[in-house]
Amino acid sequence: MGSLLRTTPSPSEPSLRSRERRRAWRAGPLRPRLLAPLAVATIALATAGCGGTTASAGQPARSGPAGGGAPAANPSSGRPSSAPAAATDPSGGSAAPGSPAGRDSAGSATGTPRCTTKDLSMSLSTGDGGAGQVHYRLTFANKSGHPCALRGFPGVSLIRRDGSVIGVPADREGASGQQTKIGAGGTADVTLHTLNQGIADSGCWRTPDYLRVYPPGSKEALTLRAPGLRVCGDRFTTTAVES
Repeated sequence: MGSLLRTTPSPSEPSLRSRERRRAWRAGPLRPRLLAPLAVATIALATAGCGGTTASAGQPARSGPAGGGAPAANPSSGRPSSAPAAATDPSGGSAAPGSPAGRDSAGSATGTPRCTTKDLSMSLSTGDGGAGQVHYRLTFANKSGHPCALRGFPGVSLIRRDGSVIGVPADREGASGQQTKIGAGGTADVTLHTLNQGIADSGCWRTPDYLRVYPPGSKEALTLRAPGLRVCGDRFTTTAVES
């Protein structure tokens, strides 16, 4: 029986060292593979922290105006710039036919307010003819209790009783002139010019019932009876306001 028993020989010291060296050799390459991703992740986090922004998964990081979303600032104000507003008509609409509104300004140069239709009344002289020419004096009277001013050409039309227009509005004759200040109770004039009948082959227009007059710079008209005014030769003009 004693001869049949076997004992497992203890490993020798050289064999143990050999096994440890093999284990160390096998484990050695794993350490660089594990450390490399950690190093890359550490560098990426440090870079993102310096840049101030982080990227979402699968998207590049954006910062500043290149990210798109923040409007550009106006250098003079520091506020986001915006598109300019569309331009609008300050008068709120177009001038009525025959009205000089928007073409001649009046009453603002010296601080004197412009004469409005509420400030004025009108009168018309009889025709003054000579050398085939006929002139009518159209007078504006300031019926308000304060001075006002006019400058430029009025809009003058001949109309029938039903309001329909005869011919065309008066054309302009001469220069626009200077601002005319009209004191309370004072007057200023324009001259209407036409021709005597027979001077031109075109004949005469129908005799009007009224004059419709827009004072310079106004969009509201005054109406005046004018049964004696007659336009002939297709000549119908007005001068600018004068004192």
